[in-house]
Amino acid sequence: MLNPDDLMTYELCIPGSVTGSTEIKRPHSGAPLTARVNDPTGEDAYQCGEYSGTFEDDWGEGQVRYDSQ
Repeated sequence: MLNPDDLMTYELCIPGSVTGSTEIKRPHSGAPLTARVNDPTGEDAYQCGEYSGTFEDDWGEGQVRYDSQ
C-alpha cells in the first residue's frame, strides 16, 4: 500500500516530481513563483516578468541561472 509520507519525502528530494510544480524564488527579486516541473532531473526555462530576460532552473543540479538578454 502507498504511504503518503513516502510521496512527501520524494517531493522534497526532487521538487515537483509528484505534483508537477513547485515554488522557487526568482533571481534578483526573490519573489516566489510557482513553476511547472516537466522533468524533475532536467531543466526548465521561465520568462521573468520583473526583469528582461529569462532564467533557467536545473532541477537535477538544484541551480537557478539568470540570463539578462
